[in-house]
Amino acid sequence: RGVGAGAAVCAFLVSLYYNVVIAWTLYYLGRTAGSLFMGGDLPWTALGSDGRGECPESTLIVRAEAANSPFLIDAVTGLFNKTHAADFWCPEHGVPDLTVSPPAGYVHISTRPRTCPGEAALHFWHSEALQQSSGMDELGGIHLGMFAAYTAAWLLVYFCVFNGIRTSGKVVYVTATLPYVALVVFFFRAVTLPNAGQGVHFFLTPDLSHLLNGKVWMRAVTQIFYSLGVAFGSLTAFASYGSKHNNFPRDATTVSFINCGTSIFAGFVVFPILGYLAHELSEVNPCIRDDDLSGLSSVGLSGTGLAFVAFPIAIAHMPGGFFWALLFFVMLLCLGIDSEFATVESFITVLTDAGIGSALRRPVLAGVVCLVSYLLGLIFVTRGGIYWFDLFDTYSCAIAPFFVAAIECIGLLWTNPSTWDSFRQRTAEWTGVQLGKTCYVNWKFVCPALLIAMIALSLETWDMMGARESKPFPEGQGYLPEWSIWAGWVLALLPILTAIQFLFLRVPADLAKSGADADGRDVADAKPACAVQGASTSDAADVERDSECSAEAVASTGACVQEFGEA
Repeated sequence: RGVGAGAAVCAFLVSLYYNVVIAWTLYYLGRTAGSLFMGGDLPWTALGSDGRGECPESTLIVRAEAANSPFLIDAVTGLFNKTHAADFWCPEHGVPDLTVSPPAGYVHISTRPRTCPGEAALHFWHSEALQQSSGMDELGGIHLGMFAAYTAAWLLVYFCVFNGIRTSGKVVYVTATLPYVALVVFFFRAVTLPNAGQGVHFFLTPDLSHLLNGKVWMRAVTQIFYSLGVAFGSLTAFASYGSKHNNFPRDATTVSFINCGTSIFAGFVVFPILGYLAHELSEVNPCIRDDDLSGLSSVGLSGTGLAFVAFPIAIAHMPGGFFWALLFFVMLLCLGIDSEFATVESFITVLTDAGIGSALRRPVLAGVVCLVSYLLGLIFVTRGGIYWFDLFDTYSCAIAPFFVAAIECIGLLWTNPSTWDSFRQRTAEWTGVQLGKTCYVNWKFVCPALLIAMIALSLETWDMMGARESKPFPEGQGYLPEWSIWAGWVLALLPILTAIQFLFLRVPADLAKSGADADGRDVADAKPACAVQGASTSDAADVERDSECSAEAVASTGACVQEFGEA
């Protein structure tokens, strides 16, 4: 029970802030469509030449003897002259600014270019999409445009889950397949862009020194947990709608390979485009080289920076930019809505199976969950919302997924010797698959050891967001008060504390039966257990599961990994 409850809380926290990504996508999609119908340019294309404001001054560090040369900077464009590229000095990472001290023989100079694609995209992201305040302690009111997009995002989610698996199982046919179509289209466009080869080279050339960095391993493991849905309860919840005879070991292995294969293929789409972006920005700043993508760190290479800054810059400079922008944001929308409604659906399944809200019809219960989540998430669409988004993204599942997965392994192989034997027996009986010593050794020793190591690495850094070194925006990335650290750790520990509480919580007699059905047959013998271990499966939920045991039900999470009552 405790493990399932912890996973459910973690899934709920993720669903609160993840829907903001969908809102951002809808906002960009709406602004793109609006610009298309108005006959203008993409809204993040340029500053300076279209009346939306001047480009900011650019700081460069140049050899003192060349600083006063009339040929160093083009008087018309404000861009540097490439024949003087050797006269500029660049820091090891990023681009120079006034805080960087020039070496001996070099001086700072300032220029104001007529075009600045990187700064334009950053300006649109911070000043228009986010309307970002100076820090977390300054909410600054609701951003009305983002509020409308956020409202639309939750309405979309509700219409995906309001009727349970009957709707979400069908929606997934579109949301799971369309991104693959878009990726293939983007691939053929990406590999034909200038400097695409340098992007592929950057993607395929490893820097083995990063293997000694614990944060790299943490991010890698966290990404795998998110992409596969491990320890969030969604796998168990969706699998409970399928037949107990599904070959879940085969399906889990297949989905894992498909997931990693998709990530590798996406790399061959993303990095050629980043190579093209480096090529474009190298015309603007001598410290961004088209043969080294590390210089793109100044415009963002990961997370929100990649999706809403770096990619829009590259798309804006492609022929047919409107088409590629619409395709890109529709793809993001499908990816986001697919993950979001699966997370919300799994949480609703937990409530249903635990008997919470059993008096409500399914559309009403789904409406209550979406409405509560919507109201709690309004803080994310304030002008200080980006800081709260980062807080939830950084802390809410920093430890909980590792804790849940470790306890699942321990519960299966360490608590009761008969549990593993029963699990193997039922797996063989229902699927025809024999779980051998490899599974036994991995789940009993290897996985718990690695997960405990991940928990230890998570606890290594107290101030995960660097609050104590933060500076108000735009001088820095935004001010984070001291209390944000404590708030973050409350979020991090909430799923774990919930799990511990449920472990020692006395279960009512009607729930302790593990879901005996109307004719006295143990539901655990007939179908997988629900996400909250030990909770009963209501008769209504049984009927829905029995009537919807099809491939489309489990396709929503892409896996059929099941947990059994006795496990």
